[in-house]
Amino acid sequence: MISLCLTLDYELFGSGRGDVFKHIIQPTNRMLGICEQHKIKLTIFFEVVEYWKLKEAYESGTSMGYSSNPATAMKEQIQRAYQLGHDVQLHLHPQWIDAKYEKGEWLLNLDYWRLPEVPDQPDETISMGLPELICKGKETLESILQPINSEYKCNILRAGGYNIDPSDRLLKVLKQHSFIADSSVYFGGKAEGNLSKYDYSNISETKAYWYASNNSLTSSNGISSGFLELPIFTQKRRRILKYDAVRIKSAMQNKANSLEKFKNNSAKKSKWETVQFLLQEEALTWDFCLFSKGKMRNFLKAAIRLQKHSAILFHPFILVGHPKDFYYPDALLYLIHQAGKSEITFLTLTELVAKIKQQ
Repeated sequence: MISLCLTLDYELFGSGRGDVFKHIIQPTNRMLGICEQHKIKLTIFFEVVEYWKLKEAYESGTSMGYSSNPATAMKEQIQRAYQLGHDVQLHLHPQWIDAKYEKGEWLLNLDYWRLPEVPDQPDETISMGLPELICKGKETLESILQPINSEYKCNILRAGGYNIDPSDRLLKVLKQHSFIADSSVYFGGKAEGNLSKYDYSNISETKAYWYASNNSLTSSNGISSGFLELPIFTQKRRRILKYDAVRIKSAMQNKANSLEKFKNNSAKKSKWETVQFLLQEEALTWDFCLFSKGKMRNFLKAAIRLQKHSAILFHPFILVGHPKDFYYPDALLYLIHQAGKSEITFLTLTELVAKIKQQ
């Protein structure tokens, strides 16, 4: 039996661009319909700071071009998803903390793209410190979902853009607010762009999860208890092979945002350096929204091989996706079809953590 977790980062584009209904509500509805039909569950990482700002703007009389409240639509959708059995947990992009809507666009504070750089206390550069951000995010989700189920707990985090390290301060704050796990790291990941900066290149794909040390979510404490890190599964691929027909067609659907993302996450290069860059290997996350059927097939085979040789009995795999990228459902439907033919089970992250703690 192989266990898979489908995690969904529920958000607009990192620059603040995008339409809540087109890029979040509608694609998530399509996904929820597929999941309901095939009886599988997602874990939705709800970007809560974005939600605060959309709610604040609309309720203060700034329509942002919407004919109905986008924050209300987001709230009602995750309530419905939770009622259907999906998990909902915390996602944070701190560049939204002091966002302002001016002249038809959101202006974000890109100096705080990375969650670990948010200071402990607010200052002249940012209006909210790290403890308040974590506390308010948790309280917001629990206020939305506990009326449905009083037992609901917001206790798992994913940092925006996978920027989680250095994590010593963040880990301390998460523990103080009763968080039990994070899922921001991915095997072999490395970013050296204008905004995202992290290095997970020393993390092995053979580690399905670990209990974090007191100083870093990227290292183990060496014992079988404590705060869990649940890494996203990847495979090394030449960077140029990432751009197959499905990914290119999806990028063309959001051309301006795709170009901006490439610019923000890439240092300036000459033509020759760009060619070399594209020929290098990259850790490619297992993406159920952006993959072709061929890539999905290859990743599933790699996961099955790895599980067969795993040193632990329970070896789960975490996938990632974004509603804004969900134009072509073929890869997800292929995965569901394979689950019907073989021993594949889908778990939420809350279910996954509970099962790990039983080992």
